[in-house]
Amino acid sequence: WGGIVDICPDACPIVSKTPVDGLYFNCGWGTGGFKATPGAGWVFAHTLAHDRPHELSAPFSLDRFASGALIDEHGAAAVAH
Repeated sequence: WGGIVDICPDACPIVSKTPVDGLYFNCGWGTGGFKATPGAGWVFAHTLAHDRPHELSAPFSLDRFASGALIDEHGAAAVAH
């Protein structure tokens, strides 16, 4: 297999509303996303239906990057696994 892998600087996905009305993110899963996205689909559907995050996806908000404190060696080295 070969391809581009999307991964966040803290190696965790983004499952979140954005500041743009009607725009939501469910991305950055890296190489493990194919295993987790079926369950994440349920909590993402909750976010879309209720316009607020599900309690399980709340820690994966886009807002967590505001301080820059979560950038670790994965982000610094651009390592996807």
